[in-house]
Amino acid sequence: MKITVFSDYICPFCYIGIETLRKVQPEVPPFTLEWKGFQIHPEYPAAGIPVEQRIAQYGQGRYAAIWRNILSLAEGIGLEMNPPPVLTNSLIALEATEYARDQGQEKAFSSAVYQAYFQHGQNIGDIDVILSLAEQAGLNPAEVQDHLKAGTYSGRIQASQQEARTFGVSGVPTFIIGSAQIVGAQSPEVFVSMLKRVAERGLA
Repeated sequence: MKITVFSDYICPFCYIGIETLRKVQPEVPPFTLEWKGFQIHPEYPAAGIPVEQRIAQYGQGRYAAIWRNILSLAEGIGLEMNPPPVLTNSLIALEATEYARDQGQEKAFSSAVYQAYFQHGQNIGDIDVILSLAEQAGLNPAEVQDHLKAGTYSGRIQASQQEARTFGVSGVPTFIIGSAQIVGAQSPEVFVSMLKRVAERGLA
């Protein structure tokens, strides 16, 4: 069974959703996970927007409520998360992931990026941060930098965005399993039930 997930690194629900799926993997029929980058805020600057601006936009009470929900979902699967101090542009992280995929290190690099942003508060729009994470994941940072400067993988990200539109994807994370979709950071029980149902009906 093949599962395609459209996701973005600055989306906390993507982090939770992907980790939930990995957590339930022993309980469901075998599957392969295909990651597709889907940039949700291309207008954000790479330097980042201070979170205080978003708090001012939403209001302290609403913003706190949103993050209480996020942290509750994360805690439910044993995932450490913290609200990031900046809202940043994820493009170079998404492009670097395509390089990591070609090197067979996509999972290690992807996990490092999510942890950097949602656990350690690092700005993943900063190329120095991405190069450091690439090295941690066993990648060649000089090669990553060369590919980012050359825009080697920008076409893949654009293609992923277009592919998402053909599936009617309007938000992330969206998991595509054959003709079925799971949208958002659902509970482990929802993932298990849906994946078993899809496998039983031969829909994937």
